[in-house]
Amino acid sequence: MVGLTCMMAICKAQNYLPDFKVENIGKNRFRITWVNPHGNNCIQINIQRSYDSLKNFRTIFSPISPELPENGFVDAEGGSLQMYYRIFYVLEQGSYFFTASKHPSIGYDATNINNADIDPGIIITVKEKDRFIASLKFEDYKLFRDSILKYTRDTLFSENAQTILLKRFDSSTIWIPSPYVFTNREGYINIQLADARQKKYKLVIFESTGKKLFTVNHISDPELILDKTNFMHAGWYNFELYEEDKLKEKNKFYLPKDF
Repeated sequence: MVGLTCMMAICKAQNYLPDFKVENIGKNRFRITWVNPHGNNCIQINIQRSYDSLKNFRTIFSPISPELPENGFVDAEGGSLQMYYRIFYVLEQGSYFFTASKHPSIGYDATNINNADIDPGIIITVKEKDRFIASLKFEDYKLFRDSILKYTRDTLFSENAQTILLKRFDSSTIWIPSPYVFTNREGYINIQLADARQKKYKLVIFESTGKKLFTVNHISDPELILDKTNFMHAGWYNFELYEEDKLKEKNKFYLPKDF
């Protein structure tokens, strides 16, 4: 079996397509993980590898459900530190993208170390960005690791064979799609408000820079679709939804590149 798919645990770092992450988890196994910001608009994902960073890539895995928000794959056969990996993905309406190619990160997976993999006498250095936190014997590091994973939402990952980086959880990087304003499968912006005929709703849309784009006043239909021609470009847009002149939700949506 070449690999497996899995939903990533919350302790993993967020790597939104077209970015992704490649980790060396030992024994010539490499884990490729990504976060899909496109939802159901993503209709195909291919994991590809090559000994060359620019050419001779071949597909080694395609997930059955490319629309999943977080996913991953473990290359358990044929991998080596000389390999390059990249992701090819397709959005509805035919837009397609190749990510940049990446080598596996050097070292072990900080969340999967066990006594069979590591010399128990090794000293593990823990850092946060450029700040030194501690130098720990392996047994002490395992206790530290377990407490981080059990009691926090922080991330641990390997810089090299003896250095672990701690990344603090940042709630601002976690995006939960709105149930009221979202991109549908055709790439149009849907506004769904079941009680729109009974209440007064207003939607204000902004560029990702914060510049106000336009306002939809007096939304009176339970379902309203905004044409893509209302927007200047593909990408992220912020919005504020008001109910009876009170802020109901502040969120964002992604408009795919197909026009």
